[in-house]
Amino acid sequence: MRNPLHLYPPIVSVVARSKTGKTTFLESLIPELRSRGLRVAVVKHHHHTSSFDTPGKDTHRLAEAGADLVLGISPVQLASFSRETGSENLDAVIAKHCAGYDLVLTEGYKRGDYPKIEVHRAERSTELLCDFDEMLALVTDSEWETDVPRFPLDDAAGVAALLVDWLAPTGKDPSPTDLRFNVWFEDDGEVVASRWRMDLLAEIDRRGSITAGAEAMGVPYRVAWKKIHEMEERLGEQLLETQTGGTEGGGARLTDVGVAWVARMQSFCDRADRALNEISRDVFDRP
Repeated sequence: MRNPLHLYPPIVSVVARSKTGKTTFLESLIPELRSRGLRVAVVKHHHHTSSFDTPGKDTHRLAEAGADLVLGISPVQLASFSRETGSENLDAVIAKHCAGYDLVLTEGYKRGDYPKIEVHRAERSTELLCDFDEMLALVTDSEWETDVPRFPLDDAAGVAALLVDWLAPTGKDPSPTDLRFNVWFEDDGEVVASRWRMDLLAEIDRRGSITAGAEAMGVPYRVAWKKIHEMEERLGEQLLETQTGGTEGGGARLTDVGVAWVARMQSFCDRADRALNEISRDVFDRP
């Protein structure tokens, strides 16, 4: 099993039905975020199996000849085309290519687990793509009964302000001494265990139910259950015991194996945080 340490920025998916104006909204949002000092990366989901590069162009011809990496360089732009299987593990792709950015916006990935901003236009549909509990914000020209922050289609500035608050809820700029790094372990490109997943297990055990633990972590029940199932399957261990019905109702608690995994992961992450903060202070020359 490979155990690489990955650092990657927060990810938000901007989703919408076709021809709703998702890309147009992103074109307005990105300058607003940049004006607030954020470095933003955008990942666009390409559904087709064809190459991004245009057939007939020199870069495409060289890639088709078998080059593993082709760089196209001009005075104003550098384009990179490499042979990789991209969409199966978005976390790994972002960790590899987007480290150092403040925020990653994905265009699409409506079925992913990331917080979502849905762009909705009444003339395109009377229904939403996402459940409210998946949304960070709703950008729409319609009225909806929801506590999710709602913005007009032309209010990119309002959404940018929301994202800035979401990234730094304390209202202060993070310093290296405040950094907390995401960590996960992979086996053949699949996430086996991570800080976030172990925090989820700890919350479920603390609160006695998957529903309450998922709510505390800010994710839908089905997402929490999917992550737990994936961990158990890939580790080959039962991490959680669940109980349904009975006089006291259902519940959930960690198995002995689950308790041990959470404890080891928390210890590992604490030590990684201390080590990486020390590296950050040394590299960035900050107290």
